[in-house]
Amino acid sequence: MGSVWLAIIYIGGWILSMRIFGYFWKNRKLAINDAEPWFGENIARSQYIALLQQDEPEATETQLTAALLRRAMEGVVRVLSMREDKQVLANLVKQGTVGDDIWTQFTLSEKELEAEIMAIVEEANTFKENWGQSILQTASEMVMHEKTKQMQKELALRREEEARKQAVRDQRKEKNKALKEKKEGTAAPAAAATAKESTTDAPAPAAAAEVETTV
Repeated sequence: MGSVWLAIIYIGGWILSMRIFGYFWKNRKLAINDAEPWFGENIARSQYIALLQQDEPEATETQLTAALLRRAMEGVVRVLSMREDKQVLANLVKQGTVGDDIWTQFTLSEKELEAEIMAIVEEANTFKENWGQSILQTASEMVMHEKTKQMQKELALRREEEARKQAVRDQRKEKNKALKEKKEGTAAPAAAATAKESTTDAPAPAAAAEVETTV
């Protein structure tokens, strides 16, 4: 009798554990299906595909290769961004700061990006043999060049802003100096006039005293 109850308990526990597993597995699948992409729309890819499908007039090879290179540049930017995010996100997941759904979203986007890079390489080889081996390197160099230009532009704007602030400070300083000098210049004649009046009025009492002595 005891063995029967043990069997019933075992089967009941097994069914319960399977239901719990099925519940969490279903929720995980739903989370994977509903996960949003890590990046927004890939405009460079959409533009390249639109040029490929363009009929009247058909896109030239120069236009297509330029669009594919822009697509490769966007791919490089996303690869660099994901490399930076991956280590940070892994630490946050380990600490429990963010949930597994975020990590799932990231890994799915990472796989999509890998497929995009492969597609770029394959497309490049259709235009020129072995171009796929160098297009990403060329795109990386162009991305770095653009970043350098952007940094130089930001630095120039920062210098201009600092120069403008310095000019405002200098102007305020000169204005305060002029006001101080004006105030000092006004105070000096007033003090001189006061001193003169004091000198003029001083002998009067002495003269009155002299008259009294004479009388």
